Amino acid sequence: MRSAKLAAAAQSLKRGSDVSGAAFCLAFLTDRALAPEPETIIGALPPGAAVILRDYEAPHRAALAQRLKAVCATHGILFLVGADLTLANNLGADGVHFPSWTDIRPAPGMIATAACHSALELEKAAAAGAQLAFLSPVFATQSHPGEQTLGAALFKSIARTSPLPVLALGGVDETNASQLAGRNVTGLAAISGFLPRPCSGNTA
Repeated sequence: MRSAKLAAAAQSLKRGSDVSGAAFCLAFLTDRALAPEPETIIGALPPGAAVILRDYEAPHRAALAQRLKAVCATHGILFLVGADLTLANNLGADGVHFPSWTDIRPAPGMIATAACHSALELEKAAAAGAQLAFLSPVFATQSHPGEQTLGAALFKSIARTSPLPVLALGGVDETNASQLAGRNVTGLAAISGFLPRPCSGNTA
C-alpha cells in the first residue's frame, strides 16, 4: 500500500494551491477490475480522504455502495456515489461525483464533484454548481489505456485559471505529483496508484 505516500503528496499539493475549504485533497476511485478489494484500500486511507464509487455497471451496485459507505464511516472517510443522485440520497452519502457524460445536479448538503478534461468543461461544471473537479487524464493510465493525456504543463495551465479547485487524476502517484504543484491544484486522486507498485511501474 502506498496510501501514506499519496496522502503526503496530496497534502503538499494542497499547501501550494492557494485554495482553502476544498472538501478533500485525496481520493480513491473504485474500479473492480484494477482494485478488486476496495475495503483494503479504504482501511489504509487517512481520515478526511474520499472514496468515489465508480463501478457504474457493477451488479448489485446499491448493496456494494452500502457496504463501502459503512467501511468509510468506520474510518472517517468521505463517501461519494458516482452518477447516481438517487442512490446517494438513499444511502445518506456525503456527495455525488458527476462523470463528464452526466448532467451536474448538486443536492443540498452534499459535496458535488465533476470529472473534467478541459478548461471548457471546468467552466461548465462550475456554472452547474460543482464544488471540486477531477482534471484528467494527466498521465497515461491503466483505467483508460491509449487515451490522450494532458501532461504536466498543460494540466497546470488549465488548472491555474480554473473556477474550481482541481484534483489531478490519471497516472498520478507519489513519484510525479510534485510536477503538478500550482494554483488551484488542491490534491490528487488515483485508482491503482494505491496498489503495490507492479514491476513495470505503471500506475493509474
